[in-house]
Amino acid sequence: MKSCGALDEPRAIGRAVRELVENQLGEYRFVPPDTRFGERIEKFAAAIALWGARMNLTARPGDASEIASHIIDSLMPLVMVQQGAASLIGEAFARGRGVLDLGAGAGFPGLMLGAASPADFVLVEPRRKRASFLTVTAAEMGLGNVVVEAVRGDNAKFAASFDTAIARALGRPAEFHRMAAAALKAGGVAILFANPGQRLELEAARKCGMGECERLEYALERGEHQVRRVLAVWRKS
Repeated sequence: MKSCGALDEPRAIGRAVRELVENQLGEYRFVPPDTRFGERIEKFAAAIALWGARMNLTARPGDASEIASHIIDSLMPLVMVQQGAASLIGEAFARGRGVLDLGAGAGFPGLMLGAASPADFVLVEPRRKRASFLTVTAAEMGLGNVVVEAVRGDNAKFAASFDTAIARALGRPAEFHRMAAAALKAGGVAILFANPGQRLELEAARKCGMGECERLEYALERGEHQVRRVLAVWRKS
């Protein structure tokens, strides 16, 4: 017998991921602002299960618990705001705010945050196959607040036009600081998903005009283990 972490059929994986995510969010006492969130996540997980291996989207696209862990990680900025633990993030994902995901990959975190919040998202992903996956999947999820651009995050068209910039597994933090600083309006917020031992290159952030900083630590359940994670948040001066 297979566990919910190793199901084969995409729709079954979608249902299993939805259940895992909703249970974990319940433990956080987090209520997604959009009531369609559960249905959207189920569709997303089914798409990952169907296309993940062929497009190298995630390490284990058939593992429901692994997909759920990535989703929960992506949602931690919203969870921390609802818990009152993230003063700098505040209204970063509120209605009318523009959010740029620098290197959207398989949809973590931008597509997940777009499914759960009313902000307007631009997901940049230079790899065209992944950009196509994101575009099709966002449409299947009914995300009218998400646009996908098959370009690099340092494209000049993004200059000083966003309220929030986010990245997860982008590369060196210094690269994130540079691109986020260029894309953000004055007073905008940059959010980097990181590991506790990762160097955040604070001097590089300062040189890019990223002043006020907040470090938010949390733990994720991944299978039978806990994984420590960090949200590093800056406000552009």
